[in-house]
Amino acid sequence: MLTPMAITPLTVITGNEELLIDRALKGLIASAGDDDIEIVTLSARTLQTGQLGVSTSPSLFGGTPLVVVDGVENLVLSNPDVAASLDEVMAYLSAPNPDAMVVLVHGGGNGGKGVLTAAKKAGAATIKTPTSPSGNALRQNRAEFVKTELAAFPCHADPQTIEVLINAVGTKLRDLSGACAQLVSDLGVGGLLDEETVRRYYGGRVEVQGFDIADQVLAGRIAEALGLLRHARESGVPAVLVTAACGRSLRQLALVATSPRGAPADSVAALSGAPPWKVKDLRALARDWSEPGLASAITAVAVADTDVKTGAIDPEFALERMLIAVGRARGQR
Repeated sequence: MLTPMAITPLTVITGNEELLIDRALKGLIASAGDDDIEIVTLSARTLQTGQLGVSTSPSLFGGTPLVVVDGVENLVLSNPDVAASLDEVMAYLSAPNPDAMVVLVHGGGNGGKGVLTAAKKAGAATIKTPTSPSGNALRQNRAEFVKTELAAFPCHADPQTIEVLINAVGTKLRDLSGACAQLVSDLGVGGLLDEETVRRYYGGRVEVQGFDIADQVLAGRIAEALGLLRHARESGVPAVLVTAACGRSLRQLALVATSPRGAPADSVAALSGAPPWKVKDLRALARDWSEPGLASAITAVAVADTDVKTGAIDPEFALERMLIAVGRARGQR
């Protein structure tokens, strides 16, 4: 949760997540305690000369103007296309209107540093929203986000349930937040959100079906995987999502299998991209997999992925052949 700050004529919000920036803005508006705030949103890249001055001027109806300038990171000296916009922002910062509120939103990176420096000199307050990581750390970050969102209702879920929800909804914060609110509201879940509820509610989502197929085939249950595949395809699940799920699960399994014996689950999770709770399951699965078997399975998935993307052969046949090959590779020595 972001702590509300006293409103100042200038505020800088930094971060790369639209949802968190929106929440920071709502916090600013709530802190202002002014029901007559008039919000204007401008793009930093397309500002015209004098536009900030006009936008921050009091209206005929007496509302306090709050002007949000989005994309400040694009204002760089080396880009002549934004020279006029940069001049407009810098001119305003040299003499900001004390009766208006201007919020500069910086999405991260090295761009717009001159604007940030000028804003700081002008006395701007700063709100730093959490920046989302990339790579393997992203899913762990999303799991923590879901845990926090559910706790606000209050409600909680175990790591497996949270992973299923992320697989179903995706990694966009706004989608995850909406899913948490919808599950609790529509289903009346109080205190505990379980995996069965999530699967029942999102059972038709393509991501869930893809990873269910991967889980079955990695465990050697070929017939079950083929049955799930037929159901998924009848439900309209794209073939590429099935190969992607199998490929990701195999990569996680390979990285867990080759991790140092006795390494902590958290460190193995960071290395493999698997959630910490799943490391134990993958370690158990790895006992039935050899390096040649993993190599054969990964190759089979790569071939199927190429086949379905290029249309070389029928997608149904390509996927069935892949699952059979992966399942048989499990016992290869």
